[in-house]
Parts: sequence; C-alpha cells; structure tokens
Amino acid sequence: MAKPKAVDENHQVSPEERFRELVAIREKEKEIEAKLEAARAEAAQRLEEALCEIQQMRAEVERQTREEADRLRSQAVREAEAEAQELLARAEVEAEEIRNQAGGRVGQLVERFKRELFANE
Repeated sequence: MAKPKAVDENHQVSPEERFRELVAIREKEKEIEAKLEAARAEAAQRLEEALCEIQQMRAEVERQTREEADRLRSQAVREAEAEAQELLARAEVEAEEIRNQAGGRVGQLVERFKRELFANE
C-alpha cells in the first residue's frame, strides 16, 4: 500500500488529500483484483483445454488398444484355423492309409476265406 505523502513533518495531510489517496488506493486494489481475476480465468481456461486434450488422448489410446486387441485376436484365430486345417489334412491322410491298410487286410482275409472254403470242398 502507498504511504501518505508527507512534505515535511510540520505539514498535515488534508482530509481531501487523504480521501484522494484512499480513492487511488481503492482504484489500484480494483485494478489488481481485475488482473488477478483475469489470470484465474485464463488458468481455468488452460486447465479446461488440458483436460479436454487428456480426454482426447485417452480416447485415442483406448481406440488403438481395441484395434491392437482385435488385430491380435484375428491373428490368433487365423493361426488356430491354419493349425486346425493342417491337423485335419494329416488326419485325412492317416484315415486314407488306415482305409487302404484295412482294404488290403480285408482282401487278404477274403482270399484266405476262399482258399479255406474251396479247400474244404
């Protein structure tokens, strides 16, 4: 705060001068308060913008995470399907071999049965 003007020790400040000083002080306080309020409003605005930016970043990270999870899931499904196809193909080959072996064995048994049947006649 400003000190009252004192020209010399014998000089007293008149009530009008004191009033003007008080008015000037009050005006300065209002000016400072207005600047402070403006600074608060600016800080609040910057905070709001920062929060909005954080929210946008969070949404982007969530979107990227979902996309990555979907990509990994799809890749795992494709790999599982490929493995299943490979297992199925091997199983079909083995089944064909078993059918061929069984067919050959049946043929041998039929021949044996015929020989035994005709041998007994």
